[in-house]
Formats: sequence, C-alpha cells, structure tokens
Amino acid sequence: MTLGSSAVMTAPVGIPNRKVNISLLLAVVFISAFIDGLDGSIVNIALPDIATDMSADTTMVSWVSITYMLVLASTLVPFAKMASTVSVRRIMTIGLTIFTVSSLVCGLSSSFIMLVTARVVQGLGAAMISAAGPICCTRYLSISRLGTGLGIITAGTALGFALGPAVGGFILDMTTWHWIFFINLIPGAVGVLGIVMSVPKENVSSKPDVDWPGAVSLCIAIASGTFCIESLVTPDAIVSSASFSVSIIAMMAFIHIERRSEKPLLNLSMFAYNGFMIIFLSMILMNMAYMGILYITPFYCTVCMGLQSSEIGILVMTSAITTAIFSIPVARWSNSSGRRMFCVVSGLFLAGSMSLLILFARDMTIPMMVVSMVLKGLGWAFMGGPMASNLIEHSRKERDMASSLMNEAYYIGGTVGTALIAVVFAIMSSTSGIGVQDITESAFIDGFVPVVAIVLSIGILVSVLSVFVKDDKEKTFNDRTLT
Repeated sequence: MTLGSSAVMTAPVGIPNRKVNISLLLAVVFISAFIDGLDGSIVNIALPDIATDMSADTTMVSWVSITYMLVLASTLVPFAKMASTVSVRRIMTIGLTIFTVSSLVCGLSSSFIMLVTARVVQGLGAAMISAAGPICCTRYLSISRLGTGLGIITAGTALGFALGPAVGGFILDMTTWHWIFFINLIPGAVGVLGIVMSVPKENVSSKPDVDWPGAVSLCIAIASGTFCIESLVTPDAIVSSASFSVSIIAMMAFIHIERRSEKPLLNLSMFAYNGFMIIFLSMILMNMAYMGILYITPFYCTVCMGLQSSEIGILVMTSAITTAIFSIPVARWSNSSGRRMFCVVSGLFLAGSMSLLILFARDMTIPMMVVSMVLKGLGWAFMGGPMASNLIEHSRKERDMASSLMNEAYYIGGTVGTALIAVVFAIMSSTSGIGVQDITESAFIDGFVPVVAIVLSIGILVSVLSVFVKDDKEKTFNDRTLT
C-alpha cells in the first residue's frame, strides 16, 4: 500500500464494519494540521501590525499568541481522552467547527480584549483538532506506516506555516490584519466536510470518560506557570511568586489525583520510562525554541532589516517550506534506519541556524537570513516524524495518549517559549511599555542576541539528550491497529 493509492482497510475493533479509505483519512488529517499551522504563522507575521493598531508593546501583544497556545496546552490532554473514549470523529468535527467560527470573531474584533477572548475560544477548537488528528494515525495505521503518518501531520503543519507568512504578508500589504483570520473560513468548512466523509463512526460510550479534577488541576498549573513567566517583566515580585506557587501546588495536585484515579487523565507510568521522559522533554525544548524564535523574527525583520510584511513572510516561509519538503522523506527514512540519529541532528541544525543569527545580528543580509531559516526548517523536519514516533514507541501500550502528548509538548513548549522569549527580550532591551514603532535598532539588538543564544543552547541540549535514547522499535501493534 502506498499513500498515493486508494487503499482501504477494515475498521478496527469498536468501529462499525466499514472500509476505511486510508488515503482520504490522511488527507483530512493533513488538512487539519495545515489549518493549525496556517493560523500560527499568519498571526505571528501580523503581531507588529496588531501591536501598532492597538497601541501594545511587544510583551502585551505576545498574548495574542500565548493565549491560543495556552488553551491548547491546557485542554489538549482532556480532549485526547475524550477522542479516545467517546469518538475521534465527533471531537474532530466539533473542534474544527469551533475553530472556524471563532476565526470569524477574531477577524471582527475591534478591541484587544475581544481579540484575545476570541483566541481563547479558537484555542479550544484547535485543541480538539490537535488531540484527534494523531489518534487517527495510531488507530488506523500499522507500525510500519506510523512514522509516515506522523510525518504527514508534520508536513501539513509545516505547509501551513509555509504559506501563512507569504499569504499573511500579502494580506497585510493589501489590507488590514483582520483578514488573516478570515482566511481560515474556507479551509475550515472544507475540513468539516472531509471529516464527515472519511472518519468512521465509532460504537463507543456517549459519556466522556474524563478525569475532570485532573484536567482542571493541569489547566491551572500550565496557565499559572505561563503567567508567572510573563509577569517577570513587571517590577511586582509578589505577582510572579504567587503565580509560581499556584503552578507548583496545582501540578502536585494533578500528580496526586492521577495516581489515585481509577481512570486517570494520563497514565503517569509512561513517564517512568527514561526514554519516554527524555523524548517528551526534548520535544518541549525544541518547540520552545522554534515558537520563541518564530515570535521574535518578524519584529527583528521590521526593526533591524527594514523589511515590509510581504518580504518578511517570504523569509519566514523558507523555513516552513524546507520542513514541508523534507519531513515525509525523513520520517520514512527513520522507519528503517532508527530514530535516534535524526533526533540528534535536529538539535544541531537548530544550533547552526541560531549561530548565524548571532554572528550577523547587526549586519544581516537577506541571503544569510535565508540560510538560517533553511537550517531551522531542517531541524524541525528531522524532529517531526522521528521524534514523535520515538515517543510513541517508548510509551509501551499507551499509544493513543502518547500520540496526543506529542502535540501537548508542542503547545506547552510553544506557550513557554513565546512567553520566555518575550520576557527576556523586554528585560534585556529595556523596551517594556514601548511601542514597536518606537524601538531603536540598537535597543532591539541588545534584546535579540540574548534570546537567540538561549535558543542555540536549547538546540545543543536536545542533541545531547537524544544521544541517550536508544531506538525501541516494536514489531507488533495493539489490537486496534490495522495490519
């Protein structure tokens, strides 16, 4: 069977006896990932314009991205549990519908509060999509095709990221930032139709089997932890200390609840495996680095390189296009060659990209920026399928939840990374409270170089950690997997 064929398979246990068109199913998963990636990159390109239009500084406007990823990180695991126990089809359909409608509200926003509130709702829809997509891969693909399926998710996200900057830059040059949200409406509607046509109905319980106390405590832990990082830029240490304390207490409560629950939100025994824990941490670190640098790059291109929105979009697009081109071939290669080598190399590519940004920070040229973006894209491609497959292979029998944890790592990393980079930049550049249009090039460089150095260090750390994780390929799959 090839992905380009019209191959069909019999539905797994718990699903009506209906042939599953794997190619169509993967196309729907690809579209869902594409929409998520498109929204992420378009919004980042528009942050300077949103900040100027709404008189926000770089730290304040970062909440447009942070709230979206924060809600995703906080609710993805509960939705993954619901998709696994209730209906992956229902969760995907409802999620994409919420995402599409809230995109319309984002585009109609006339105030910063309205925009951030709409982004919260949009994050809920995106969490449902992100939770269900990987479960489709673990539920319907054999182990020999798993890396390819997860690589397709990476490619879809990367292609969305690739087109987002260019489309976003063109929109911003032609009209207002509101249209970067309206662009989601057509793909969203097509995606809903595709889900209904391709994802089988499941004969499962209609009652969500979710550990709600655990879900609430996890949400509080992630939200308060993120707020703690963002509050570091303010002179009031009480706020930071209080939010940090709440985060620690909520996380301890979550662990206590999960250990005592008969049906826990997360099977914490997965984290007892050193390989699983290291891979999960590496994925968080890589996503911290990737999303953090993605947040600050449009500001750098605007302030220090004097580029227009469309030019910035094309530059950022080179990174995502590189990922889209290489992610599936690399994932297939890792199916036969093992995952560890690719995970090690992914961190080295990221470190190389950041080294160029530091060396040429004050005299950056467009060709050198393209080289840096290509290296960053290769780092993401070498991480996507191989590291995600490695995570699932080290999860033992918790494949469905592990597949969604790879997205949890993405959004926790993205939330923390964006918040951390925004705060470090504001502190090192002394630009807190200053509008983007009023930041000097010299002040920007003072903040830019330290944050890039942080990302470079993360790349090296990921490479070192990956060396210690042996490949753990299993030759069998659980009884729900098609062979």
